[in-house]
Amino acid sequence: MLPNFLTLAGSALIPFVIGFIYFSPALFGGERWFNLANIANDKRQDVSLPKLLLTIVLNFFIAFGLFLICVHQFGAFSMVGGNAELLHTGAGAAFMEAYGASHLSFGHGAMHGACIGTLAFVVPILGYVTIFERKSIKYFLVYLGYWIINLALMGGCIGAWGAVYA
Repeated sequence: MLPNFLTLAGSALIPFVIGFIYFSPALFGGERWFNLANIANDKRQDVSLPKLLLTIVLNFFIAFGLFLICVHQFGAFSMVGGNAELLHTGAGAAFMEAYGASHLSFGHGAMHGACIGTLAFVVPILGYVTIFERKSIKYFLVYLGYWIINLALMGGCIGAWGAVYA
């Protein structure tokens, strides 16, 4: 199983859509967010295009990491040394015939994204930020919720459509 890079690229856009909704003034955005994040008035500016493009690249890295977590069949590809032809013969073919379509669903990917992605990466990293930048527990919980939603949706898309059998 190889990554479907179109799906990964599409998944990299999910945090933008969710961020637009999640950080809207109706939920956690606007003045509430600036105060919660301790962002001074003079720093409350629009994000530039280069910064937005950089976040797309970073989101793509997250999507690729989720592919490695959500699509278990990539392990078979790794075991044959990255030679996709070997998945069509011998033990590689037998494995792919038996397990090639196992757990390739939106729900399975969403579960991996939300649980493993959040517990293994978001909680520890966001915990460091919260502790050492002296952020509040509210800040931690708001961002935690944001990333749980994103990783679940990204993982779901990747679990359902993110793999290509080479």
